[in-house]
Amino acid sequence: MPSQSVLTCTQFSTSAEGVISCSSQAWTETYVVTPDQQAQLELVITGGFDGDTFMQFFMGTIMLFVVGFTVGIIISQLRKMRRGV
Repeated sequence: MPSQSVLTCTQFSTSAEGVISCSSQAWTETYVVTPDQQAQLELVITGGFDGDTFMQFFMGTIMLFVVGFTVGIIISQLRKMRRGV
């Protein structure tokens, strides 16, 4: 990962109204990630697994299997009827 200097706040102050502001800044050497790396990092941190999406694709796969199996049985029966068995 590339390292760059970034301006960061080192001290905060709070006003009477409750507004927080930066009272002291300093340059800090830190790692900077690209948007692609950030997306991958978020997947790692949040677990990267969505149960709803998994169930949608799982049920789609099962349905394709059932439809293919059913079509295979129908074709098999039609061939048997044509042969007269």
